[in-house]
Formats: sequence, structure tokens, C-alpha cells
Amino acid sequence: MSQIPEDLRLRIAEILVDRLFLDVDPGQIDPQESLTQNYGVDSVRLFDFVVGLEEDFAVSFEDEELTLENFDSLARIVARTQAKLEAQG
Repeated sequence: MSQIPEDLRLRIAEILVDRLFLDVDPGQIDPQESLTQNYGVDSVRLFDFVVGLEEDFAVSFEDEELTLENFDSLARIVARTQAKLEAQG
């Protein structure tokens, strides 16, 4: 997988803050920190965020991908989204 562009990471962080109503600057989210532990994100809130990702990037996540483990950190979300974008060409 290629290096993750900073603009992709920041855009996803912005969607995360917007969709989940987080009280944090998108640029200040540590990519490795747990969203469930540090921000109280649960599966219901995460589903709304994933819908925002799918709309913004015109990608689709399969049902089996929609686990807290796969979406518990910004780094994991960015990597998974980038893989979807690369698969589209």
C-alpha cells in the first residue's frame, strides 16, 4: 500500500468530527488513539460516520467490514478508505 496522503487523513478526520459531533480539532486527532476509549464512539455512532465516508468518497464498505475493530482508530479508517479508493482505480 502506498503512503497515506495527509489531505486524505485530514478529510477523514473532518468527517469523523462532523458526523460524530466530537469536540476536538480534526488535525489534533492522534491517528493511533482508540476512538471508542478516547471519544466514546460506539457502533451506532460509527455507522453514521461510515455512511458519511461512503457518501464523501463514493466507496462502499461490506457488512463484514463494519466492526469496531476495523474503525477504532483514524489510522485504520484512513488505511481502509485508501484501499477502497485504490481498488476503484
